[in-house]
Amino acid sequence: MEENEGYTEEDVEQLVERFKEMASTGEMRYIEDEDMEVIIESLIGKMDFPWATKAVNYALQMFPSSEVFHLLKVRKLMMELNLDSASRELDKIEETFPPSAELYLEKAFLSKLTGADDDSFPLLKKAYRLDPENPEINLMLSSEYVRKGNYEKGYHLLKNAMESDEIIEEQLFTFSYIFEENKLYDDAISFFLQLTEDFPLSKSSWFALGLAYSWKKEFTNAIDAYLNAISLDEEASTAYFNVGNAYFEMKDYAEALHYYQETIRLDDQDFHAMSGIGDCYYAMEEYDKALDSYHQALILNSDTTDALMGIINILHETGRNEEAESFIRKTISLQPRSFELLFDLLPFYKEEEQLERLKEFFNLTISQLDNKQEFLFFFTLYCCNTEGTRAMGIQLLEEYLDDEEVALSIPYFLAAMNYLEGDYGRAHNFLSTALLINYEGHDQFLALHPDLANIEDVQKLISSYR
Repeated sequence: MEENEGYTEEDVEQLVERFKEMASTGEMRYIEDEDMEVIIESLIGKMDFPWATKAVNYALQMFPSSEVFHLLKVRKLMMELNLDSASRELDKIEETFPPSAELYLEKAFLSKLTGADDDSFPLLKKAYRLDPENPEINLMLSSEYVRKGNYEKGYHLLKNAMESDEIIEEQLFTFSYIFEENKLYDDAISFFLQLTEDFPLSKSSWFALGLAYSWKKEFTNAIDAYLNAISLDEEASTAYFNVGNAYFEMKDYAEALHYYQETIRLDDQDFHAMSGIGDCYYAMEEYDKALDSYHQALILNSDTTDALMGIINILHETGRNEEAESFIRKTISLQPRSFELLFDLLPFYKEEEQLERLKEFFNLTISQLDNKQEFLFFFTLYCCNTEGTRAMGIQLLEEYLDDEEVALSIPYFLAAMNYLEGDYGRAHNFLSTALLINYEGHDQFLALHPDLANIEDVQKLISSYR
């Protein structure tokens, strides 16, 4: 399935509108297969699934022996997250048509969506053997090789993809994610440095290199890389923002302020940049300007935790403690799901007060919610994945053990945090209880942290209670 080559945006819009008019009147007539493909891809891209369904069905009536439209049906089903139906359709296509690169590519996409990542690699290799010049296949297979640590092979395929299709560079964030997720910072620098040498006019390559240097805290190099990206695209607001972050880390607040302001000039809705401006003024002890910037950030996005904390910091530092307490309570009432905020507030209190404060804020938050069960799950998820919060999380959740509304889940939540804290004895007891009263809930328990499924005691208990 090719991109809409030879079609302008206006051409595509006209084709889609003509199809809708025709289908609405019931006057169905012949449409060229290429035009029909463009119509369907446009509707899927806009997530207009009711019309995409009509277009796919019409195309299959006109061209029943075209694999392209069967595959577009699969893509639509995947976009709708109707994955079981997509899988069945792919099986039918595999039985009906000769093997094709497009088929294996869609099967690889589906394996990613269903979490069967290990299946995607052999599928992509099959696709590559059938169409080694396809840039999309080269890109996806490249990311798999990089994920497996075969950077030479991965780089070769990525280079092929970028030479074939200039749009591919917009997907480099996939590689940045792989390197960052696995903390492979030196490898990332080498990889993207080579990419900037081979593609010096690629804005995304320079941006990715800037990210890699930032992870290593090599901020001067990061700034140089971001500025190269800006030289290629003066409207790259995110690059300006990241330069601001780098200068801020270097404590050059005046320069950081300049680049945050440039970010706002390019994107006046960027609440992160507006909060960054507040941080700069705060660091320079220009508190009135800082408060004004933080408030503007909250107008843009009321969930901006950095701005909320900035305001609270300033109120405390300027001796306005009663005003700070009032603002904290108002903030919690407006942010009933911000677990990060709950823990970020604790350093304002003495160590012996912190657990009581957490309980107070936690109960204030939960009193505003209809679904206590959902809130406790996400609170536990946050604690499981945030160092330094589990011990407090355990003490807090133990108070809900006798709460009938969440009695089936709390033992699972406490088991998860105790396992991750290394207290296997208490964790074992909680998990045994949880499996006894609510065996089906163990899937949600395992979803709290990837390490849980690898604990031998967990495996044995789930197996024995099965």
